[in-house]
Amino acid sequence: MYGYDHKRTEAQFEVTWNELQQGLPSAGEGGFLLGVSDNKLLLDGVPLETGQVERSFGQLLTTAGLASLHFSKDVTVEDFTRLVRAFTLAGSKAQDVSRQIKEALSGGSRKSTIKINEVKFVAADPLTGDISVAAQIAAQTLGPEFKQWLNDPQKLLQLIAAAEGANSGGGGQPGGMVVPFGSVPNVPGGAGAAHGAVATGATGAAPAWEGGVVPLQEAEVVQAIRLLTRFGQAQGDPNVRPEDLQKDLSEADPNTRLNLQQLLGTLAAKATAEKQEEDAPLLMKAAEHMAIRFALERYSKGEVKVNAVHQMMEHMSRQMDSLRQILKLQEDKMNKAGILVESHADILDRMFWAEVPESGKKTVLLSNEAPCVPPRNLRQFVEVLLDRDDKQTSTEILDNYSACLNTKDIESRRKTAIGLSQLADLYSRLGGESMGGAIHKVTEQLCVEKDPELQSLLSAAFVRLSQEASEAKNYQAVNAVCTGMELLQQQRPILVNDLRPRVGVENRIPEFIEESLRADSIPQDLLLVLRRTCQSGAEHLADRFFRCMRRDECDRMIELVKEMGSPALNQLREILRTGQPRQASAVVGLLSRLDVGTLLELLPVRLPEWNRFYHDVVVRQIAYGAATDRGRTLLELAEVLDSVVLPEAIDEIGMSGDLTAAPPLVAMARPGETASRSPFVQLKSIESLGRLRDSEALTLLREIVEAKKTFGWTNHRELRIAAAQSLSKTDPRYSSQILSDSGIEPAELAIAPLDTAPACPWVRQRRYERMVLARAVPATIGSSWGKSKILIRELSLGGGMGTKEDNLRIGSEADLEIPVGLRTKIKAHVLLRRARVNEVGFEIVSTDLESRYRLRRMLVEALNRAPQNKGQDWGGQRKI
Repeated sequence: MYGYDHKRTEAQFEVTWNELQQGLPSAGEGGFLLGVSDNKLLLDGVPLETGQVERSFGQLLTTAGLASLHFSKDVTVEDFTRLVRAFTLAGSKAQDVSRQIKEALSGGSRKSTIKINEVKFVAADPLTGDISVAAQIAAQTLGPEFKQWLNDPQKLLQLIAAAEGANSGGGGQPGGMVVPFGSVPNVPGGAGAAHGAVATGATGAAPAWEGGVVPLQEAEVVQAIRLLTRFGQAQGDPNVRPEDLQKDLSEADPNTRLNLQQLLGTLAAKATAEKQEEDAPLLMKAAEHMAIRFALERYSKGEVKVNAVHQMMEHMSRQMDSLRQILKLQEDKMNKAGILVESHADILDRMFWAEVPESGKKTVLLSNEAPCVPPRNLRQFVEVLLDRDDKQTSTEILDNYSACLNTKDIESRRKTAIGLSQLADLYSRLGGESMGGAIHKVTEQLCVEKDPELQSLLSAAFVRLSQEASEAKNYQAVNAVCTGMELLQQQRPILVNDLRPRVGVENRIPEFIEESLRADSIPQDLLLVLRRTCQSGAEHLADRFFRCMRRDECDRMIELVKEMGSPALNQLREILRTGQPRQASAVVGLLSRLDVGTLLELLPVRLPEWNRFYHDVVVRQIAYGAATDRGRTLLELAEVLDSVVLPEAIDEIGMSGDLTAAPPLVAMARPGETASRSPFVQLKSIESLGRLRDSEALTLLREIVEAKKTFGWTNHRELRIAAAQSLSKTDPRYSSQILSDSGIEPAELAIAPLDTAPACPWVRQRRYERMVLARAVPATIGSSWGKSKILIRELSLGGGMGTKEDNLRIGSEADLEIPVGLRTKIKAHVLLRRARVNEVGFEIVSTDLESRYRLRRMLVEALNRAPQNKGQDWGGQRKI
């Protein structure tokens, strides 16, 4: 827009050059590859996020016949400047882009640090010099300014017939003959009179030729194209008379006239049969048909191999160059409209491929000449086979194509590497073993390839194939990627460091874990992938375990880690031993089920280093693990657990059902203050003894309920209520006696801890029944972050749920105050849990006995007001 020398252009160039320098790999010799596939830009095989600008740029490169640009590690600012100038000078015309870039990067004696890779059958013939990447001349329609009679095959037939008549003295063989197109009559005698010609006014049809044939020579095809070029010049020259064209025709070789006549007759018959106007100019269509038929005949007879077809097409395209220049008006219109046009040689390639019989296509694609076939042509043929559900032939073709990486010819290897990047999605669509085989072959070649440019191309192919394999969840192919990375780690460790973040297998481990959890049985290939990636996947396993909501999910995760074997378990141990608190605490749940010995060896050393938040995580992780001996495990850790978290651990000991943990609980439940035990810990121990139903604790529980002093009861009423509830659970015979002698109200005993529900589908069962309050209760939560008002709508002895009235961040723990009168408050220290938007869940971890009793009375009153808020029995279902 501004030109290269504009200030804005210079500033943008400086930014782009700096970003290019930062993007170059710091190690290795490969540089990086900017490629294009289906108008998508690829950076070393990784698709870039595309907007309209990127798509247009990719389309420009594709149309110009450029597969990729390779930037050397030592790219210079001079080469980059020439590349940028080439784009600014070329504009949107694909042929100009290709020419300008070639001139910019190949000029001079110094070797360029930026290389281009073209999409074609074979490299351009160096003997022919620069090849114009001309229009897709296919200029789609001829303007009304051209002479209509030169666009009519019938009129051109008349012109040729007149020339034939003049050359033979107005005579000729009666009922002129038609010979097979692409051949000339094999008749002895004079060159002119021996050949039949149609009379003036012929319609393009003639009797069939019955003589022998000999192949048409290339010189005769070139002469025919030049005749058509002369016709094109006549269209734009008002001074040209039909007699002048007749003279040119009469001077042409008789074989050329005869085949041109046959070609026009075929086009005329086709136009008459279809009765529709053709989009392409007649002259260009005739030239293209003659070139393609000539190439097809020589290819069919084995006179030319497929790798030389494009060279022949380029030669024919150069012969048509003058004709294209004459008809360039429509091409200019297309360029002005921003429509990109394709190389004419590539158009001829595509037309030639369309004319090749299916058996011929299959023969080529199954041979060692397959790299000579452009990837778009291979894709078209294989997609047709897949639409027919012919997977066997498709597999053979794609396997043969990837096998061409092992060829000794460096050019074939280069084309195959480029093609694999463009055909990666086709391998993915086919599925099966082909993609894994292709990845394996790319890996093997990458290990031994010495050419830096080919290393970049192979790396891009490896990345594209690996990404498609992961996207399609082709675990056999993903396993081949992991195997390839291990092999490259041994052979080319520097290259692996560059490939690893782009391959992206490790980034997809969470998806693979989810897939294994959903599958009825884990696919063996997926299990192999997880085993190979366990070093980086162990942390993902631990994170996923902590996010499990249901018990069956946790059990499935445990089974998955077991099937992954000792490498995964060793990595979990190493994370617990040396990992950061977040990672180390996350593996506790898995190890509590799989290796409790290592857990009890390492946690007492690590826990003193961690803050209260991670102590809470450890207790919940052990609860999620649901090991049968988790009660004993928590008791072993009780001495090093934070005092705020200890009541939560004691609750979990009671929920574990582990009777071996009862004696220590009895000791913690005995009356009497100690420095290491708060009244709230004593209360929790009493409730856990009730859940365990240990008969050895009956004496202690009766003592707590019945002990008296001179005036009143020895123990606090809240302790006596908790002991009475545990006593009635352990031995129901004491229930009626407690009610009659203790002075405890039945309503107070009704607010009781929940027992273990084996059928509970959730990973962590509620400890107390939560009630929905008839009227929301205002409260305040405060921490070092500040204070926030909440409205509590659900409440239990263990915590509740409320709605915040502001957006103040609170943190992971806070002090809760609930007013219950003018001067009376319920005070507790709580841990905050995740909840929905603007909601906060809290779990009481410390409170005094008086506040706990006030909370019980509040729940009793709420139950009396709305008894429907509490169900008779909790069936283990999650309440919302």
